[in-house]
Amino acid sequence: MAIPLSAVATADLLAEIQRRVYCSEQPERRMIIFGPPGAGKGTQGPIIEKERCVCQLSTGDMLRAAVAAGTDMGKKAKAVMDSGGLVSDEIVAGIIRDAVKGPECTRGFLLDGFPRTLVQAQMLDSMLAEEGKAIDKVINLEIDDDLLVRRITGRLIHKPSGRSYHIEFAPPKVPGKDDVTGEPLIRRSDDTADKLRARLDAFHSQTIPVLDHYASKVVHVNADQAMEKVTGDIRKALS
Repeated sequence: MAIPLSAVATADLLAEIQRRVYCSEQPERRMIIFGPPGAGKGTQGPIIEKERCVCQLSTGDMLRAAVAAGTDMGKKAKAVMDSGGLVSDEIVAGIIRDAVKGPECTRGFLLDGFPRTLVQAQMLDSMLAEEGKAIDKVINLEIDDDLLVRRITGRLIHKPSGRSYHIEFAPPKVPGKDDVTGEPLIRRSDDTADKLRARLDAFHSQTIPVLDHYASKVVHVNADQAMEKVTGDIRKALS
């Protein structure tokens, strides 16, 4: 049910008008963001989405949304997942095709989690070419693997609230205890050095061919900096 304009605060209405005017002046951008686990995609992606007025499309989120919405591709994905299989590249590409047609993607999109392989990149290119479009920019967040291992293996989580700490970079006031409740903190089962290095090896082996494929469009950003500095470097790369 639509909310009548009379129920919207004037300040909120003006802010929305300003946002729409600002977004109408932004060039269309079709982008991909790459980065290993812990590089900061989850932090930088929403900033790019807001500043560039694009939609951020995460493969996992899109799959869940398509299944929940009961789209044709969502039904196909659900059937595969229910049978314990892996969702095919064709189904994922179809879900992306549907997603980018949404009104929130009018000014473009930022893909996270796709393409992961050269075959997927070629499928994406073909899909966009049918609309006379192409990928404009690929943002590659670079960070040393050893630092990522330190970042992730040192994470501590307060499971009930989701609050996170780090034994080295953001330790709790009392070792092993949540600052607010005093309850014990835990480590995620997959936050081990061996499991992370296996994930990093897989990420690098898959990603290098994709980055080579888009070589002329790739901007490399040092993710081993303060968050604000990384954001600033991305702004410069996209200007």
